[in-house]
Amino acid sequence: MMTTLKQYKAHKKALKAQIKEVKATLKRLEEELEAERQDMQHEEVDHLDEYFDKAEPHLMDVKKLGISAIEDFKKSVSKLMSSIAGSGKK
Repeated sequence: MMTTLKQYKAHKKALKAQIKEVKATLKRLEEELEAERQDMQHEEVDHLDEYFDKAEPHLMDVKKLGISAIEDFKKSVSKLMSSIAGSGKK
């Protein structure tokens, strides 16, 4: 059975309409997603102070650890330097 030109055009028109509908749906979904993303960002900004308050004690711990690690490193370096200097005196 051969497809007539009329049937082909009708089919093509129906497909184009379907594609247009899918594109419109995608566009709407993208817009909803973007709106949701922006809401979430505002939400995050609103809770930023809370996050900072919660994080602050941890940041202090990290800072203390960092300082003590640097001090340990300095001690190790000075021990190494004195051992090198000591071995050169022989």
